[in-house]
Amino acid sequence: MTTKTLKSYVDEWKTLPWKKFQKNLFRLQHRIYKAAKSEDKSSVKQLQSLLIGSKCSKYLAIRQVTQLNSGKKTGGIDGVSSLNPKQRFILAQELDSMHRWKHQKLRRVFIPKNNGEMRSLGLARIRDRAMQCLIKYALEPVYEAMASDGSYGVHPGHSTWDVQGRIYQNLKANSLGYTKRILEVDIKECVDNIDHSKWMSLITLPRVAMKFLWSALKAGVLRERETTKMGTPQEGLIHPLLWNIASHGVEDLHNKWAYRSRWHQRGLRYADNIIFILNEGECWQKLFNNVNDFLKSRGLKPQKAKIRLVTSQEGFDFLGWHFKVKSGNNKYVCYPSKDSVQNLKNRIKQVLKDSRYKLINRVEMLKTIYRSWWNYHQYCDMSQVNSVLWSIRQWSYKYITKNSNISGKKAAELTGSIYNRHSYKVNRSTSIKESKSVYDNDVVSWSERIIPDHY
Repeated sequence: MTTKTLKSYVDEWKTLPWKKFQKNLFRLQHRIYKAAKSEDKSSVKQLQSLLIGSKCSKYLAIRQVTQLNSGKKTGGIDGVSSLNPKQRFILAQELDSMHRWKHQKLRRVFIPKNNGEMRSLGLARIRDRAMQCLIKYALEPVYEAMASDGSYGVHPGHSTWDVQGRIYQNLKANSLGYTKRILEVDIKECVDNIDHSKWMSLITLPRVAMKFLWSALKAGVLRERETTKMGTPQEGLIHPLLWNIASHGVEDLHNKWAYRSRWHQRGLRYADNIIFILNEGECWQKLFNNVNDFLKSRGLKPQKAKIRLVTSQEGFDFLGWHFKVKSGNNKYVCYPSKDSVQNLKNRIKQVLKDSRYKLINRVEMLKTIYRSWWNYHQYCDMSQVNSVLWSIRQWSYKYITKNSNISGKKAAELTGSIYNRHSYKVNRSTSIKESKSVYDNDVVSWSERIIPDHY
């Protein structure tokens, strides 16, 4: 009897029928979505058990965690930062033992934020992340069946461009946008302090999966705390989805019955940031009291919420954009926020000054950064930031000519290749249709969707 070599495991992993696995997984998720829409909890749990136990789901979860995710090379308390194909096959067998699985403690790391502060992250083991991904496959279609038209963050197929389009519909001239006010609510601190028992009561999963999820919520941090008593100990694969479930429905508290038997969506939530559009004469305090009552009913702490009330003519920042209605002509305008432009400046300076790379390579990196930034803002009125973008281009030109032997003409060509030939279409984004979900099996419609990079 011959033993398999590592090379044979590599070949076997590469030749697995990944497309077939994806089709089988989607078929199960579509069935879960339909059952959840019909509020058939018994069928939902049976189908979830079938998905969690299926071979295709396990292999796809492992592939997602070890090969596709951006944090695939980060390790937990066991020090393992990657798995070879043989270890992946072994992990697929271990995922069968969910009833004996207990989520291990997390490894604490700190990463810098754009404002200079440090962001705390708790990193789980690769094995635990694979199990989280498997649970997410089973839980996501259930949330999709109940998600409202005002929820966009951590919502497959939905994007920030949809939010941009919704705000335009509410604040444009013929919607009397100049008379409206905007209530901004940040509930991040609230969700971070949610009661675990209340959280679990909002989730539909088989008993064995609930047991693992409970251990994931309670996982402590190595050398810091034994267990997590409130909120979530990390920002792992499944935790953004759990946050969405906890805050689901708060964005619908201010909706209004409109024409043609439809609700007019006036609350828009992206993850834990919410804005409400108030018409003239409407009481913001009453709305905020309703938000507080909702948060209490979900086991959240409303006193942790941060609020800000502005008029449409004062303007507000949301998702990397600045929205306002001009006071002179009551015209709606949207353009990149000051923070977004400043972040672009910082990234460009950081890359161009990075002497580890040749200058020509740095220029190519700048092209990618600037193109990505522009594409995200392509439905804004970019003429509002022309002077700032021109100053960025001039700084790049001066840096190249000063720190290299490149002539002025060649430097102008290089900077032109970065900052030229970009177009924009003001307010031309198409918002997603109401009640659409990636699991509704409308493959043709979803294949035509373009999702922007996160801001």
